[in-house]
Order: sequence, then structure tokens, then C-alpha cells
Amino acid sequence: MDRDELESMTVAQLKILLEENSLSKSGKKSDLIDRLLENSFSLDEEEEFLILEDEENFDDELEISKASSSTSSDEKIEIMEATILDAVLVEDDQIPETPSLKVREPTSKKSEPMIEIKIHAGKPRKAVVLGIILLGAVVAGGGYWWTWVQDQQSFTTEPSRYGDTMSFTMTDGQISATGEEMVELLRENTGDALEKACGDLEVAMSGTGSMSFRNAPSSEITNTNDQIYSGSAESIDGYGRIHLSAERSLSYDLNVDLSGRTWTTDGSKCSNSLQWEMNSNSVAIESISWEELTEETTIQSVSSLDFRTPDNDQTRVDAVSFGGTGVSAIDGILPFLLQPAIPMDLFDSFGTTLIEPGVTGEVNGWNFEVKDSLRVNGQLVIPIDLEQPSINACLGHARMSLQIIEGNPWPVEQHVDILINKNRKSNDCGTIESAALELTVPEGQLIIAYKLSGTSFTQGERPIDWGILYSGRPGPGEDIPSSQSQWTNHISDESIIREFTIEEAVECLMNSSSPSGVRSAINNDGYLWKVNHRQENGEIWNLSWVDPQDDAGWTEVKGTSEQSCEVISDGTISPSDSPGYNLNAIPETLSLSTLETRMLEMDGSDEPGSILGLGQGLNSDVTVGAILLATTSSDLLDILTSQQSIDQGEVGFTASRSWTDGSAEHNYDLAIDAERGRIIGWIHTTVA
Repeated sequence: MDRDELESMTVAQLKILLEENSLSKSGKKSDLIDRLLENSFSLDEEEEFLILEDEENFDDELEISKASSSTSSDEKIEIMEATILDAVLVEDDQIPETPSLKVREPTSKKSEPMIEIKIHAGKPRKAVVLGIILLGAVVAGGGYWWTWVQDQQSFTTEPSRYGDTMSFTMTDGQISATGEEMVELLRENTGDALEKACGDLEVAMSGTGSMSFRNAPSSEITNTNDQIYSGSAESIDGYGRIHLSAERSLSYDLNVDLSGRTWTTDGSKCSNSLQWEMNSNSVAIESISWEELTEETTIQSVSSLDFRTPDNDQTRVDAVSFGGTGVSAIDGILPFLLQPAIPMDLFDSFGTTLIEPGVTGEVNGWNFEVKDSLRVNGQLVIPIDLEQPSINACLGHARMSLQIIEGNPWPVEQHVDILINKNRKSNDCGTIESAALELTVPEGQLIIAYKLSGTSFTQGERPIDWGILYSGRPGPGEDIPSSQSQWTNHISDESIIREFTIEEAVECLMNSSSPSGVRSAINNDGYLWKVNHRQENGEIWNLSWVDPQDDAGWTEVKGTSEQSCEVISDGTISPSDSPGYNLNAIPETLSLSTLETRMLEMDGSDEPGSILGLGQGLNSDVTVGAILLATTSSDLLDILTSQQSIDQGEVGFTASRSWTDGSAEHNYDLAIDAERGRIIGWIHTTVA
């Protein structure tokens, strides 16, 4: 096999060849090819590699004109507050720049400043899963000199303590995304950082990080009966209720290199040959999460990511989220994918299990085996190997190797190797697992590999009070809305802050002499699966419908009451874009009025009430609506619903606003679980 044949292969295919030949898989595509040729393949001709460089003039070199003018080179700061923070993972190998044929970079499809949540018809939002995997996989690695010794050791793990702090280094971090659907999810959820990427993406990184549990003073606890739990911190959940929690902080300072395929010169499609590089970027990540003491689950997270290029262009992401994603089919598989995302909490995973060589078992969905002890720099360490059987059977593989010592609540080394590709599903993949993953995992292949190694550890004062039942803990159902109702043919509105409600809009269309898709669909037992309200010289509803034949479309109606309205636009969508009809998938939901009230109650700085609200109502530039995420009916999904508590339908309430303040442009997006009224999170994008 010669160089041309190797260059025609994808990075993922090259890495499979390297793995089969027991060769290192680190580096960019050119390094992988060189490594294969040096070890087992013949070299026929010299490599030609296209490097696209920013902001250079190539007067004496080949120039490929851009299809449209480039963006300004002035520093651009993009600030986003997001429900889910989607960060990039990378590998830290330093690759020397290759002097070669240079071309001007093509202009890629320029996205709008705001993060757009795109939902594939008939499927839950897959970006949620991938985004969480990628954010969590920001990890570190470093070097230890290992030697085998005859010492053996056994112990049980200990709970984390208030004040525990560990620093670590990161090496060998890698993400390799193959396939446009995989790359698209990364590109659309990272602002402008990956706008040039398409088809294939390689990300490499190295750096340092730290993790700690805060030792909060008891004076911060408002319930005097609970002040005995000094060290814990108060936090609110998605319903606004106060809980006692352990406050955990994570931080990373990373060096990031990006490379991959890019767009054709006219920006119309992904090129098969043109590549791009963006090296020596810096990424700073800060994340604080609050883990409720009784149930030991995360109830709130606040994170930020600061991405800077060598030219000091800046993208800043600030994230706020509460609990899970709000999509039960996704939440059900997250434990499989999230475990390797951060330094493993050993006591949470192994409890009082005796850690000694030869012990095997299962923790949080991972099978483990304790290996023989090692001595590292004079310290006795126990290795543990873990594998995730469901991912191994259905998606590829998920492996972790830990090195742990007595008295440290986290591993001193944690190495993760994950390959996700639905085409690697084996006959051992069960029907339930296969269906759930099909709903949530995108097409293509994702490789995640990284290592983090501890450099220092300081033990805290006393163990965290996991499992305790504190006095101020909210009771079951406390402060959770219970006024849900079944849909007739759309979500209930009942708003008192808008003059023209959904009920009035639909009634007016049904009585109108003008034909409309809404009237036809409802007369044929159809329903409205998505609704949006905006003000534009009056109140306008955009009503999206679907009927039992899976025909779908929309009607825009402007009006003031059920007697006064006019159809602005009316049309149908292609069968391939139809959300699919599944009346049984629609759950009971709260009314838009109840959800609007819940939204406006959160009126702190940059919270929804202060941004979207105005007096007792909403700003005139606010759009509100609801969307049903429903899978099409099938016997398999009926099994999932009855046996695995995976809902066929989820309904989300959304609100958004766009405005200008001086030279800054703002976009704000909110999401609430319409079934239970739980705040999922919000996105605030500022471009100045």
C-alpha cells in the first residue's frame, strides 16, 4: 500500500490499521501515514499537504479566492450562556508545521452568532448527548515511571472530604470525529471556533487542571438545624427549591490544536481534499457543580469556557443547567457515557469493596478487575481496568485504566479510550439498548482518548455527608406544579399576558372562510406539534401541524381574537421533514401561562425574568412557544415505553429574545420541561 492509497483513507481507518499493527495512534493524519509507511508500507511519492493559514498574503503562491468576503480580523468576543456546554477535546502531540503548497482558505458557511438548537424530526436532541460527552472528556495526563514489584496491598476506598483538592496534568488528549453528522454537532455548538471544519475533525490538547470540593462555612446554611453539616453548600434545583449539596469545582488550562477537512472554495460543500489547521489555541475551562447530599446527584452546574486563537480572537461560553437534559431517552443512557468524563469518585463507585488484586465486579455499568500492585516513585499503587459492556456490544468500545492509592478519593492516573460508531454494533447488543442508542447517537465515528495524572493532593477536613436526610430538604412533590392537562389538538395556553391565545387563533382558523392547513389537519384528527408566538405589528402565531397520514405543514395567523384573524402564510413540508404522527406519544403538560409564570419568577441578574420580562408581562421582542419531540409509533418503542420507562414524547417550552445594546448584539434562549415545569437552562449569546 503506497502513500496515495493511505491518503485516500480517513483518519479513523488509518488508526484501525495502526491498532492492528500495534503502532501508536497519536498525531495528525500525515503523522499516521508516515508511521505506517515507516513500519510496514512502501513509499512511492512525496506527500502534498494543503495548509490553510489565516490572515496571510500569498503574492508568490497559489491563491484560491474566497467565495465571499472574510469576516473582520478585529477581535471578536462571543459570550454564551448555555444549557449544555459543548467543549472540544483534543490530543496533545505537538506536530511541526509542514512547509508546503499554501492556498487561501475557503469561506465556510457562516453561522449566526446565536447557538441554534436543531432537532431532527422524530428524534430527541442528539447534540445533548454528544455535547455532554465532549465537555466531560476534557481531561489530563502526565508521565510516571512505572516498575513492577512484588508488593501487594489491599484497602477500601474512603469518601471525599470537604476541602479535598487535586491538581493534575493532561497529555494524550484526542478527539477524532468522522462523518458530517458528528462534525456538524461540534461545529454548531462551539460558536465560530470550528466554522471551517466539515467531514473530518481532529482535535489535540494538553495542559493542566484541578478538582476540589469546597469547605463552606456553616453560616451560609439558612436552616439552623442543618448547620451541623458544616462544609456543605446550599444550591437550587430546576424548580427553585433549596438543597444542601457538596460544591465541586473543576478547572482546566489547555493548549489546543485543530485540523481536518474544510469547505470547497465557494463554501457550498465539504471538500474531499482541502484541509485546514488552527494550532496553538488556548482554552480555559471553569466548572462548578452542586451534588445533592441525600441522593448524591448533580442538581445545578455553572460552567465557562474561554477559547482564544493565537490572534487573540475570543469565544466565551457561560453555561447554566439544572439536573438532566429533560429528555428521558437521553438521560437513561447518560450514566454509560458520563462516568469517564471527570476524575472518578472512587468511593461513589466502589464503596466499601475491598480493593485487592484479583477482585472483579461491576460499578455504575462498568465491569472492573483489580490488577497486581505497582510501585511508582516509591509509592504503592493498585491498577484497576474497566470496560463498559453495553458500549462494547452496541457502539465500539469504552475502556478505562485507573491507578489508585489509599487515602486519595480520585485516581492518581485515569486513562480513557472510547470509540463510538453505531456500525460496530455486534450481535450481543440487546434490542432495548440498540433502540435507545439509535435514537440518540449520531451517524459517523467518534474517538475519545485521554489520560490524566495527579501531580498533588491535599486532603480535606472531614468526610462529605453523603446520604444524610437534612431538615430543610424539600419534600416529595413540594413546589412542583401539578396542573397538567391532556392535549386536545394542541398545548393549552390560558395566557393572561397575551391578548391572542392559541385557543383563539385555532378557533378563528376553524371558523374562517379561508382554507388553512391547521383547519384541514385538525378536522382529520391531526394536532399542532410546534407553536410559536411573536409580535410584529400585532400578535402572530406560527402553528406547525401533522396529520395521521404523516402529512405536515404550517400556518401563520395574525389576529386579536377568535372572531378577528387573517392567514399570513400557509404551506406544507416535504415528507422527509415530517415529524411523524404519534398521538399516543403526547404527554400531559402544563399550560403556557403556567410555564411563563415559572420563567418570570427567576429574576436575578441575567436570569430569564430579568431578561425576558417587562413589568407583569414580556418584552415586545420575546418569542414564546412549545415543541413536541415525538418518535413515530412502533411496536419496538411500545416495548421501550413499557419496560424501560423511555417516553415516546417529550414537550419543551421555549422562549427567546434578540436585541441590541450599543455595539453589542444579544440573543437569549430558554428551555423548560413543559411536563413538570423544571427549568432546564438558558443560552445567552453576546457578540461585541
